[in-house]
Amino acid sequence: MNNSAKVHQITRLAILVAIIFLLAFTPLGYLAIGPIAATTIQMPVIVGAVLMGPASGAVLGFFFGLSAVVKVLTMPGADAFASLAMTHSPLAYLTVCMGARIAMGALTGLLASGLKKLPVLNGRGSIAGYGIAGFVGSALNTVFYLGMLWGLCAEVISSFYGVDLSGVGALVMGTAYAAGIPEAIVSCIVVGAVCKAVEKSPVLFKRQPA
Repeated sequence: MNNSAKVHQITRLAILVAIIFLLAFTPLGYLAIGPIAATTIQMPVIVGAVLMGPASGAVLGFFFGLSAVVKVLTMPGADAFASLAMTHSPLAYLTVCMGARIAMGALTGLLASGLKKLPVLNGRGSIAGYGIAGFVGSALNTVFYLGMLWGLCAEVISSFYGVDLSGVGALVMGTAYAAGIPEAIVSCIVVGAVCKAVEKSPVLFKRQPA
């Protein structure tokens, strides 16, 4: 990759990182759908992963996780559960925040690369492929994050929500179903539309080799 391409790549990543932090620290990061608050912060990560590949997806996932950690440290009252989890086991919560989001970004990029090769989706530029990546990427974010919380912070979940440890699994799966499906649907629509629109600007979002 020559210097000009590197500059463009860094610029693209910087734009998406800025959007991630904007969403994380404003109400724009959460879309109310009736009683459910659907997270939108994963969408810039998915867009970057789809358009720039799994490596960029992993980088953006790192900043997604970092934004969550920074918010807990600087605005502890904004998310009482996250603050309790960080206090109870900083290492476990850091692992959840960073690991889940990095894995989501990388795997979404790999999925998008695979979808491009499917003739049924008409290759590059398929809005259906973009939408599928948006849906699956958001679902991965939900599964990885809640799954790792269940595995590493079950005691915190039990204490915070007042349920027995044996009931934590049901609570987590119920939350994944109630919040994860709306998030995935919104992500499918938004990521599909955004990726289809920005692919027409190759100067800004020319996809790098995986």
